Amino acid sequence: MEIFESLTFVDLSILVTYLALCVFLGIKAGGKPGDSKTYFRTSGDVPWWAASFSIVATETSLLTVISIPAVAYGGSLVFLQLVFGYIVGRILVAYFILPAYFKGELVTPYSLFQERFGTGFRRLTSGTFLLTRLLADGVRLFAAAIPLKIVTGLDYWVAISIIAFLTLAYTYWGGLKSVIWIDVLQLAVYVLCAVFILSYIPQFISGSGVWSTLQEAGKLTIIQMPVSFSDIFLTPYNLIGAFIGGVFLTMASHGTDHLIVQRLLACGELSKSRYALISSAIFVFFQFLLFLVVGLFIYVFYQGADIASLGLNTGDEIIMKFVAEEMPIGTTGLFVAALFAAAMSTLSSSLSALSSSTIFDLFPNLSKRSDALKISRIAMVVWTFIFILFASAFTDTQNPVVELGLGIAGFTYGALLGAFITGIYTNHKTVSASVALIVCVFSMTIIIFYAGLAWPWYTLIGFLIYMGTTTLIETINRIVGK
Repeated sequence: MEIFESLTFVDLSILVTYLALCVFLGIKAGGKPGDSKTYFRTSGDVPWWAASFSIVATETSLLTVISIPAVAYGGSLVFLQLVFGYIVGRILVAYFILPAYFKGELVTPYSLFQERFGTGFRRLTSGTFLLTRLLADGVRLFAAAIPLKIVTGLDYWVAISIIAFLTLAYTYWGGLKSVIWIDVLQLAVYVLCAVFILSYIPQFISGSGVWSTLQEAGKLTIIQMPVSFSDIFLTPYNLIGAFIGGVFLTMASHGTDHLIVQRLLACGELSKSRYALISSAIFVFFQFLLFLVVGLFIYVFYQGADIASLGLNTGDEIIMKFVAEEMPIGTTGLFVAALFAAAMSTLSSSLSALSSSTIFDLFPNLSKRSDALKISRIAMVVWTFIFILFASAFTDTQNPVVELGLGIAGFTYGALLGAFITGIYTNHKTVSASVALIVCVFSMTIIIFYAGLAWPWYTLIGFLIYMGTTTLIETINRIVGK
């Protein structure tokens, strides 16, 4: 079923206008960066609330916009258990990792390893980050092209190229500053779309019976206790696994991933960065709650019909079906714009983060050249083409590599978190830190493919493997040394 086959002229006009506005405002907001550091970090004058909104927009991909309502439609509100962990994780990052980034003029978090472990380890961690982001966000770029292909009938590679070059258009000129301010716009658009849907549905359903219907169906459940000990580790949405997993996942993503750390550095001050980071947890909570409630209301509208009986292949299509068939003219255009907003905010962030890490971590001599700003922009273009080629390699939405890409953080986040904790709080040597990172990534690959472990545990398990490996190597070295 081609959900957007009835897209009207009004819908198309809204979509095109929005995309043009993104490019125009992005170029204007970015100004004229004077050097590569300003290009990738700004002058440190970004308001904390703008950085906070940008963090939320960056971690909200297109898959979040369409999948979170599907989670509620097919389940309940138990996803919020994970978000409770997000809040605690960000507080821990704000007070135990973030201060290290403001002891010098760092452009990327991996610069922290230069004095501690040397250039080789800095490049190793940066390379791990680059591979993680390419796989994860390359898949998201492919997913973002699906609605555009449905709307226009274009081939995937053409749709992918359109999204990528529209994003590059404003990211290229203004760097991180453009990215942050357009993220604020992107966030406003997809939240507005969700609020509009939520305000529109009640006219079709009995307001007095909505919550009782949801209660009877078990849809309002937030806390889900594990039914057995093994259930803690094998099911993703139980209180213990989701909360602990959320804590460590956020510590890694918001404490070690340059995609997020870049925005915190843009605030210029530790106190402002803490405001941005902790407030983003509150915003994310209400954002997820908003999209979950949208899914619940759609569930009541369709009277709990199963996905197959509605003519859909997956639950992710449920919100698109409702928007296309039930909402007034113009709403579909706004919704597709919201999908673009979520996709472009993630991609623009990746382009900026990957380019800066390439220039300052992998090839630091490039950042010292007089034409470093020009080289930085060239890196943006190069990474855009890499993303297009990678995303275009997929042929359909059922490709199993899609699932691999979406869960790729589980392979590396534990190792990155372990590396930062080791670098900041221990006196472990470079050899043990490097060996542990390689052992951790290799071990997590085996665990993820063969252990059947629920995905919220990936980061914690990886972190424990990393810390255990470094401790073991350091202990052996001390024994041998004696």
